Formats: sequence, structure tokens, C-alpha cells
Amino acid sequence: MLRNVCSFSPHLRKCVFQGNQPIRKMAGHSKWANIKHTKALKDGARAALFSKISRQIRMAIQEGNSADPAINSLLRTEIERALKQNMPSGTIQNTLNKFKSSKIQLKKYRLDIRYKRIVYMICIFYTDNFSGVKMDATPMIKKAGGEFMDVGNLFEDFGLIETKYDTSKLLDGPNLEDKATNDAIEFGAEEIEIVDNGKGSVNFLCNPVVLTTLSRNLEKSGYSIENSEHIFSPMNVVKLSPEDQKAYDVFIEKLRTIPGLEDIYDNVE
Repeated sequence: MLRNVCSFSPHLRKCVFQGNQPIRKMAGHSKWANIKHTKALKDGARAALFSKISRQIRMAIQEGNSADPAINSLLRTEIERALKQNMPSGTIQNTLNKFKSSKIQLKKYRLDIRYKRIVYMICIFYTDNFSGVKMDATPMIKKAGGEFMDVGNLFEDFGLIETKYDTSKLLDGPNLEDKATNDAIEFGAEEIEIVDNGKGSVNFLCNPVVLTTLSRNLEKSGYSIENSEHIFSPMNVVKLSPEDQKAYDVFIEKLRTIPGLEDIYDNVE
């Protein structure tokens, strides 16, 4: 028997079913709050940010099989994002020239860490030499009080796609919420959040398996993809003392220097 879970939660304002699963309209429930926390953690210094953008451009070239943004929509999206992050156009062009003929393939890797027994971390890497990266980083991680441990059961993971839609196209049709809900049903998203109705900002949550396909389908449906990523959200968070927080911040900065580091997710409040 199908139970309408939305009837019992004050945090879910709208629910439309796709088969046996609800498409949920979010209103600040804890899962979303944790996602916003983890996203805020990830943005580091300018150099680290540009290194990350360069890797994303390289991955877009690799996945789209082309260094031409005119025919590679993934690459076009990454270039637009780079420009919004104030990456100089010359740096972007140099990145394209560097990787357009590269035969070396980056792969995605995950490294789980427990730091001083109370902080749990998931670090995502894109590299062609993960074993070498891990071996070089191990002494620093252990010296700082970290150890390798599977912490996946302490996090929820899902795909997040941040989009914008030109609401002028909706003047004679459905409103933004209805369109986003219908598109979520059609393309396989699990939840939506209308971030800014006036600006047409909508977030879609999905199973990570369909993240790339969903991004492409939303783009074909008229959405501008602002960001697309696999998120790990902690089920519970801890609050560090000022002294422990200071030491942890230093550890984070050291982690950011590891080649290929893409994202860091943790359970720190």
C-alpha cells in the first residue's frame, strides 16, 4: 500500500508521486541544511579554487570527448562557471590548450578519514595516480591526528544540481514550481527547491547515479546549469572547541594542498 509521506511532515509543502516515489518540494528540512553546510565548507583559497576549475574543465573535455565548447555542452557549462568565478579568459584558454590533446585520463577516487576520533571526512580526488597521491599524503594526515577509516555509513549521499530558468518563458504557462515539479518527475529527480522564484533559481536533488543524465536533460529543457555535483551530507554534526577548530582549520588547509583534491565533506558544525 502506498503511503503519502508528505501528509505527515510539516517541512514538505508539496508532493507529487512518480510511481511509488514522491517528488518533494523542500522547505528547510535538516537534509537540505546539512547540504548547504557541506557546500560552504568546500570553497578554499583562490589558487585552490582555480585548480579545481581546471580539473573540472579537463573532466568535461574527457567526458564530452571534445575541447570545443560549441559541440561539448559539458565543457561550455564549465567555462561559463569559470568565468563567473572570475577565472581569467587567458587562463581558461591555456587550460583548454593543455588538455585538449592529453591522453591521460583522470579518474574519481574517494578517501575517508577520521580526524582525532570525532571528525569524519570524505575527500574526493580526481587524479591519474591515486596510489601515489595517497602514499605521499599519508604521513601528513597521520601526523595531524588523522587515520583512514570507512565513514560512509555516517553520511547520506545524493546528487545536487543548481539551475536557473528564464521565467519570462512561463508567462502564458505553468509557474516555476509546477514546471520544476513536472520536469523532476519526467527526468528522475527526487526533490526540488525553489531558491529564488524571481531569478528562476531551482535546485534538484537526485540519486547520484542519474546526476549526469539529469543535468543534460534539464539543460535540454531550458535550464542553465549553475552547478552539478555528488554531495555527502553528515547524518549528525559535532561542534569543536575554539582550540580544536583552529587545529582542524590548519589540517583542512594542508589537505587542500594535496594534488587532485576536489571536495571535502565533514561532520563539523
